[in-house]
Amino acid sequence: MDAHQAAVLHMDAWNGHDPARVAATADLFDAPGTGGPVAGEELRAHAAELFEAFPGLKFGIDVEASGPGHAVLSWTLDVEQLGRYLGVPPTQATATISGTDTVRAGHGRVHVARAFDRLDLLDRLGIQVSPQPQPIRGWEYGLGSRLETTRAERPGALVLTRLDAADQQEEEQVGMLSAAVTAGLRNSRGFLGAAELHVGGRMYTLSAFDRPESTRAVHMKPHQRAVRRFFRSGLCTGGAVTVWTPLRISDYVRCPGCGSLNELSATPQCACGRTPGPRPLL
Repeated sequence: MDAHQAAVLHMDAWNGHDPARVAATADLFDAPGTGGPVAGEELRAHAAELFEAFPGLKFGIDVEASGPGHAVLSWTLDVEQLGRYLGVPPTQATATISGTDTVRAGHGRVHVARAFDRLDLLDRLGIQVSPQPQPIRGWEYGLGSRLETTRAERPGALVLTRLDAADQQEEEQVGMLSAAVTAGLRNSRGFLGAAELHVGGRMYTLSAFDRPESTRAVHMKPHQRAVRRFFRSGLCTGGAVTVWTPLRISDYVRCPGCGSLNELSATPQCACGRTPGPRPLL
């Protein structure tokens, strides 16, 4: 089989959404997201993840060129994100990007090197990218998010939950469970907001409530499902749940009129006559 035939067979496997055929038509495959050349089961799993994220992905061949032992395919890819991609929930956004496959065939082996701009793909899908450095002198870096509410009263209780994920797959499972729990809390009485932090394999959720009794709201069905996964299904390597009551809260806001800083509890009205509005803690 020459390189051109190998390239066509491999591309047909991608357009056929068949992970096993993708792995069977390339002895070595390298592309953004593979972490280096992969083969066999690793390649099959890589293809399966992409098919799950983009069920309708379709490569269109724009230009083909081939020579002794090699072939180059310039392609256009159309996708719609209907599954999780790089840990990001489905956006239902569509995108079109361009790239190339360089295929080398010889001695009964086929090597495929795929090139495309993954940052451009993420941007077109509406996914923000935040580069993170490696740990520095004991500091680890991660990502944060918050669930906004309109309630700005002072919290009477904070619930801090930590879950330790074993690998990226567990991190994604915890992320989906956590999103379901916080979404269920949004309209519950006494819930004031939540913030999440993901650092390494540790995932934290900080939730604010108007009083300690309101923390019972977390025991809804999404939370019960998460608890069963943790205690009965082996999800995560560890975790902690803590409930805190505030010792002191000092809430400051800068007046948009004169620029002076006011502590809301002491002087709800600025000296200039304006009344800066309170803001949610989380």
